[in-house]
Amino acid sequence: MELDAHVNRRELGPQTVGMPAFFRMADVIRITALSRATVYRRIAEGKFPPPVHLGGRASGWPRAALQRWIDDPDGYSNSPITHPSRMN
Repeated sequence: MELDAHVNRRELGPQTVGMPAFFRMADVIRITALSRATVYRRIAEGKFPPPVHLGGRASGWPRAALQRWIDDPDGYSNSPITHPSRMN
């Protein structure tokens, strides 16, 4: 899937003024051009970052996690990173 074909690529770095620390579902759908069902299906497959609980019934996606997926949507994996020094 080519992300740039669907939306204008935006950098979500900390230097971006006015950008939220967390993105809600409507923002994720707009940024990624994925449907709500596709977002949750990819989360279940480990191919999209899961949302974090913000309190009450609110949840959102951290800017850094969403940027990782934007940078490499086909290669994204939500599996924990294993460091070679800890494999022994």
